[in-house]
Amino acid sequence: MRRMGVKSTHTNKSAIQRIEQVRRLLNSKAPADCVMRIGSTRLNVPALSSLRNPEKVPLSNFNTQHVNLSDLSQETLSHLEWLMKRVSLGQDVFLMGPPPSSIRRNLVSLFLSLAQREMDYISLHRDVAADSDLKQRREIVRSSLNEVSVKWTDSVAVDAALNGRVLVIEGIERAERNVLTVLNNLLENREMNLEDGRHIIHPTRYDDLLKSHSLQEMDKLGLLRCSEDFLVIALGLPVPPFPGNLLDPPFRSRFQVRYIPSNLGMRAADEQDSVRRVIDVIQIINQANTSYPSGTDQSLESAAKLLLPRFPETAVSMAGSLLHSFPAETKSAASVFQRVWPQSWIGKKLTVQQEQSLNALVKQNTGSQVTVGSAWTQYKVAQVIGSDTGVHDAQVKFESVDGKHTPLFTTHAGTLAAQWPNAQHLKGSGYIETPRQTQLLSILMQCHVLNHIPCVVGTNGSGKSTSIHRFAEALGYERETIHLYRDMTARDLIARRGTRADGSTCWQDSGLISAAKEGKLAILDGIEWLTSGALASLQRFLEDGQVELPDNSSLLRSDIFDGVMLRDGVSASELNARNMFRMHPSFRVIAVANVPHTGSTASGANWMNEEIAAMFHFVKVDEMHIDEERAIVKARTNIPDKVLEKLLKFTHEYRTMTHSNKSAASSSQLSTRQLIRISSRVASSGNQPGDLYTAIWRECLASFLPSLVKASVESLLEDCGIKQVLQTEVLSITQSDSHLTIGSAQVPLFQVSSDDVHSRSLIPTSKTGPSNMSNKGFFDNPLQTRTLRDLALDFNLGEHLLLIGNQGVGKNKLTDRFLELLNRPREYMQLHRDTTVSSLTATPTLENGLIVLQDSPLLRAVKEGRVVMIDEADKAPVMISACLKSLAESGEMGLVDGRKIRRRRADQAGVQDDRIIWMHPDFRMIILANRPGYPFMGNEFFSTIGEAFSCHPIENPDAASEIELIRQAAPTVDIALIKKLVAVFGDLRKAFDEGSVTYPYSLRELLNIVRHISAFPQDSLGQVIRNVFDFDMHRPDVGQLLARVFEKHGLDVTGFNNIAYTSATKLSLQMEQVASKTPPKIEAPKHGQVDPKNDPHIGGSNFAGGTGGSNTAGLGGRGGPYRLSSGNPVHQLSDAEKSKVPPHVLEAARKMGQDALKKRLEEIKMNPYEADMYLTCLANVREDVQKLRVVLEGVQAREKERVWIKNQTVGELDDVKLVEGISGETAIYKSRGVETQAFGGNSAQQKPKRIKLVLDCSGSMYRFNGYDGRLNRSLETALMVMESMDESFRTKFVYDIVGHSGDSTRIDLVSTTKPPTNEMERLRVLQNMSAHSQYCWSGDNTVSATRRAIQDIVADEADAYLVIVISDANLRRYGITAAEVESVLDSDPRVQAAMIFIGSLGDEAAKLVRALPRGKAYLALDTAKIPGIVKELFSSITE
Repeated sequence: MRRMGVKSTHTNKSAIQRIEQVRRLLNSKAPADCVMRIGSTRLNVPALSSLRNPEKVPLSNFNTQHVNLSDLSQETLSHLEWLMKRVSLGQDVFLMGPPPSSIRRNLVSLFLSLAQREMDYISLHRDVAADSDLKQRREIVRSSLNEVSVKWTDSVAVDAALNGRVLVIEGIERAERNVLTVLNNLLENREMNLEDGRHIIHPTRYDDLLKSHSLQEMDKLGLLRCSEDFLVIALGLPVPPFPGNLLDPPFRSRFQVRYIPSNLGMRAADEQDSVRRVIDVIQIINQANTSYPSGTDQSLESAAKLLLPRFPETAVSMAGSLLHSFPAETKSAASVFQRVWPQSWIGKKLTVQQEQSLNALVKQNTGSQVTVGSAWTQYKVAQVIGSDTGVHDAQVKFESVDGKHTPLFTTHAGTLAAQWPNAQHLKGSGYIETPRQTQLLSILMQCHVLNHIPCVVGTNGSGKSTSIHRFAEALGYERETIHLYRDMTARDLIARRGTRADGSTCWQDSGLISAAKEGKLAILDGIEWLTSGALASLQRFLEDGQVELPDNSSLLRSDIFDGVMLRDGVSASELNARNMFRMHPSFRVIAVANVPHTGSTASGANWMNEEIAAMFHFVKVDEMHIDEERAIVKARTNIPDKVLEKLLKFTHEYRTMTHSNKSAASSSQLSTRQLIRISSRVASSGNQPGDLYTAIWRECLASFLPSLVKASVESLLEDCGIKQVLQTEVLSITQSDSHLTIGSAQVPLFQVSSDDVHSRSLIPTSKTGPSNMSNKGFFDNPLQTRTLRDLALDFNLGEHLLLIGNQGVGKNKLTDRFLELLNRPREYMQLHRDTTVSSLTATPTLENGLIVLQDSPLLRAVKEGRVVMIDEADKAPVMISACLKSLAESGEMGLVDGRKIRRRRADQAGVQDDRIIWMHPDFRMIILANRPGYPFMGNEFFSTIGEAFSCHPIENPDAASEIELIRQAAPTVDIALIKKLVAVFGDLRKAFDEGSVTYPYSLRELLNIVRHISAFPQDSLGQVIRNVFDFDMHRPDVGQLLARVFEKHGLDVTGFNNIAYTSATKLSLQMEQVASKTPPKIEAPKHGQVDPKNDPHIGGSNFAGGTGGSNTAGLGGRGGPYRLSSGNPVHQLSDAEKSKVPPHVLEAARKMGQDALKKRLEEIKMNPYEADMYLTCLANVREDVQKLRVVLEGVQAREKERVWIKNQTVGELDDVKLVEGISGETAIYKSRGVETQAFGGNSAQQKPKRIKLVLDCSGSMYRFNGYDGRLNRSLETALMVMESMDESFRTKFVYDIVGHSGDSTRIDLVSTTKPPTNEMERLRVLQNMSAHSQYCWSGDNTVSATRRAIQDIVADEADAYLVIVISDANLRRYGITAAEVESVLDSDPRVQAAMIFIGSLGDEAAKLVRALPRGKAYLALDTAKIPGIVKELFSSITE
């Protein structure tokens, strides 16, 4: 039969296209080589030899050369027939259905392989650009004559249209809005205007024009013929219910749609009975979800929440292949479910009701009781034998636990020698073999032989990296770790733009693609940072073994590449010439997610969805058991056994506390790495008394924990027999020619060559004493000398250091002094919110048309073996912390230009590779950061980075050290005054810890005060301290507290609270005398005019709400009738000005104020007695209200943070887009905005946090109030919450208050929809509480009321849930045990619930607190303790 296409070796692409167009015109009715027929539908099928690019015809498993067509199911044939009809009509197609997408891709591949149609493919994601990715992209080229020009490169969409291919577009729902509109005209009319000035037009229109114009004229007009064979097949998920952007109506209307169900060919016919029973459970659960109508009826919707989450549709095939190859796994359905059902343990775990439902279903179908939990595989790897023939294969032998089954597999192996270890090898490698690691290795090996892609999920320090490294070593794999981060786009995963030496632009392979070509094990580390769309864009690459690269080349899995060669009868070099390349057969991928199993992810992004769940075989890595940690720590350190047992006991109790107490969750979780560090530190210092206490305190960052959590840590240490020993030894610092000695620490001095001028200039210098008052050198003092000793001990152990503390405590000074003593050159780098992964390592610049990367201080330190000080680490995005952690932990870090920092192994000595930057063995990092939490506004970086660094909390010096330091800094200041000032600042720091003030006053502020006093002794102390405290002048409560503290220590600060500045001597300017402005004259008091604009009015006499004026209601003035705040800053008149108000005016103002109060009381129906009662109660909690508001304000402030939005057409130039910029692309800018998650969401809190206060209104509260004031404390707690939670917080917090007594489990006091808005409404709540307590029937409903409160609060959707139960601990009388209380507090994992006992008969309350988990119960027999507890509980849902 006549061929319908010709092969050509011509290189002129446009000439080939013209010949092809003429040929099509002459042979448009040429017969086909064969006909495909399904039912009555026929489709002509050309021969492969007639195609211009036969290699682009998909190779399907169902290809007619391999599989009988009769094996296709009726459902599949129905879909194929429908596609045939669409092709015959020339209609574009949209295949829609639930995950996995591979079902639709396989169907398309099957159809195109049968129809023998060429295919182009594009995967959409949020970073796809309408012009450069869907139309044309500019490239800079240099000709043989050394001439530079810009060349337009067609996208795959344009190429498919011109060459008559089928364009498959996957992930329609992932594209940003209005991106796909660029294709609308191509879809509708087969027309498109290209960026280079040419125009694609409909084939009929082109043929008509060709009758009256020559080909040369058509080319001159820039007209291109769209092939009549061009077809578009779009693939996507239905939105909703799946996440994504809705289809644009104009785009949607151009497609014919077909819904493809997800169970197409999912069930095997030869299942064993034991396998079938397990798979039946999967299919029953999914069928229940599919059949259940949600959203149609309220009762049905409520019941739907009890349904078990869906299994991924790949679960059946994945579980089936696992159970067929490893039949003993049927003994543990829990293990199988865990691997294929991540929704049951990632994020929100199954509720109690769901677990009960699962157990019943499994028992019914399998006859056994099975729960989803920690379960191991039933096999272990017995042996791995590498091939000695040069082929990269290995034999892996497994053995079942019972010894009855020993399957043997031949599988691909790495390019290095496989090292299945013997005992001697294990000892030399430092690997500690434990039962858990053995099991993890077995699961990874199972995934490997089954060709499943494992996703290893666990917390930091759980052993994920160790297991993966052991797996790679066993099979001889070279590892390629791809560190993922939030800024990484889907395209970054595949390739990046670059420039050649001649200035022309090119595409450079990413680490993932390089690994695929070279047969490495690619480790996708940190997939939780990626958006789900970016990760989903890799589906065809990971699942089908095919990927289209941006340079229009394709990379095929080795078996597919070999199949294409065999089918088309071509060689590998011929396919390479056609831009088709072969993956190495050994290439494998392992994904790693560093997230807790339940709760929020580390990135805060919702990375897990059904589409992602269908891509991987999930491996759950639980935390290590204490026995495993004991074995590892003993093998790695020389810590004495008794000390190790104390450490392990504390660790177990501490982790239990942090899991149950969310306030402690932001602290270190004490990973195994940290236990090794603690043990090494104790052993290196000779196990001196108090060393273990100090090491644990530092690693837990206990100094900066909430006060109640800190007290719990202290109690735990005491219970475990770990005692603090106060260090009174005065340490000395000595240097020899070779060593630095600080107390017991001895560290070698760094030797810098005398001719290395640059390195010597980088050694910090400090002066130990001031030559003048502007000098800010380092001043030796006992506390900081001990800190230097601790730094030296850890530095000598090879640790990277993390110094964390408040501002102004000397972190930078300490570091510089330490490096000066060590003679170490230092690089400095300051991070900030705009720090990116690229700027962390290099800065791209444009020089002579070439992109040149200038090394950052970090990279220079890596290369030269210097110490890099990285300052303000908490201000950078958390992903930067993740990169620094990887560098410290594994010695690896990827650069944006494709190079990688690596630590050189012993067997790599002398190895040179332009893609690798070898880390100098002397390289170290010292990270500086502020303490976590409000008011520092930093990112929660410590949970990400903490375990990789040796942590040193830097606190303000103790009193003795601070006095000594200040005496050196200001020797002329009276020592008695210094001592008083040190005492004042000690009290102010204590007030910050208690929440009375919002600023942590530090050594820096104290030094500034004494320096001023030393330089200007004639200035009054009241004026000097204003240099520091004027920041808080607008807050009267803070001013009053400051005045009290200074007065307490006998310091006269007269004039401190006056807004006007006064001097002991008259001041004047020599230029001219300037008279100060006086306030308006005093007249009769009045309310004043109301300014609708609410502008600030200062020193006037007209407007109400002004400041520093006269006669009107306002603040800071004189002669006004009453106080009135407009919310503007307050300007205070001096006492001298206020004293000028005549007595009759004062009396008139007082009377007017009393009249206003009476009118206000009438408005809220409150009489004077009630007002006095309310104010008396409020006075007891006024400071506590302020403390609680500090917590709430901190949440508001954190949520205002904005991020860089990239790929913008306006804004600031993005450094990583320089190549795109010089090649002419437009989306090369970035601008600030609220971070958006995939598909229109944003990272800010979307729903309010729900808080429910459950108050004890039982009779015992009233009965024993005279005994210990318990009812008064309950009333004050309620008032504190009501006063704090005003309208300004309503969008972020929704609260209600209920009571309970012997009469009822729920007494509604404050509703969520109508909280009290004035004093009288709040007083009514307090009166209702008191009345219930006085008149209710005896009895206790504490447990029932708590259970009901937890059930009620989750009825409303919220960002977080908190239930605080106030009780008097009178439970024993009613037979209520601590176990019952604990059970109800833990009844719903979504809810943080805790009890505060405010009364007790004897020691009953104290016993309950000890019996319940830490963080679940608190004792507050003093009202003053309640705000701190409530603050901690509020913090648990706001951090």
